[in-house]
This record gives sequence, structure tokens and C-alpha cells, in this order.
Amino acid sequence: MNLAPCDYVILAMAAGGAVTGIFIGISGALAFLAGAAVSAGAARLGWPLTAEYLESGIARAAATTLLSLVAFWIARTLVRRTVKVAVEQPGDAIFGALAAALSGFALGLALIWLGQFLGIPGTEESAFLQLLVEHVG
Repeated sequence: MNLAPCDYVILAMAAGGAVTGIFIGISGALAFLAGAAVSAGAARLGWPLTAEYLESGIARAAATTLLSLVAFWIARTLVRRTVKVAVEQPGDAIFGALAAALSGFALGLALIWLGQFLGIPGTEESAFLQLLVEHVG
């Protein structure tokens, strides 16, 4: 398999994800994912709820932002502590490195695919993306 320059970008993103995953662990990655999901839900519910109490758009935005941040912090803390109890150290770091490397690889593939879709030169010869298309369709 001959790797194109854009394939090295994918590998660099996977390596960077693996290094980051060692430090945050699987507990940190899952905690961030849960916090982001809960925060988005809190923002989605918070904006209409603040309409009946606050008239100013700036005040509504500030209240919704504060609600989202508090929801993010609570969800992140609960998930991180729960997963840290279930997965002890060094397993936390190893699974975190694997999960972050996989997500970095997937994000790199998505960016190269987007580059092909937008017609950015140099992205059309990606060996990883061609392999994925051959096997997935």
C-alpha cells in the first residue's frame, strides 16, 4: 500500500489522539462525551424555558450558557468518577489511548473525505479512504 501525503495526516491525527488519550484516559473521553451531550440538551431546553422569565436576549443567552455549563460539569464529574471506579489505572490510560487513536483516525478519514467532496487537490489519492470505500461501499 502506497501512502499519499494526506494519509500521513490521518496517521498523525491518530497518533495525536493516542497521546492525548493516554493522559485523559477512557474515563475522561467518556466524561467529555456525556458532558457535551447533556450540555447540548440543557441548552436546547434552557432557551425556551428562559423566554417566559427573561425578556432580554443577552440575559436569556447568559442564563442558558450558565445552565449548560453547570449541566456539563455535573455530567462530566459523575461519569468520570463512575468510570474511574470501574476501570483502574493503567487500563484507563490504555483504553483511552485506543479510543482516542480510533477517533483521531476516523476524524482524519472524515476530513480527507470532505476534502475530496470539496475538490481539494491531493486528497483524491488517499489509500486509507480507498480501502474504506472498497470494504464499506
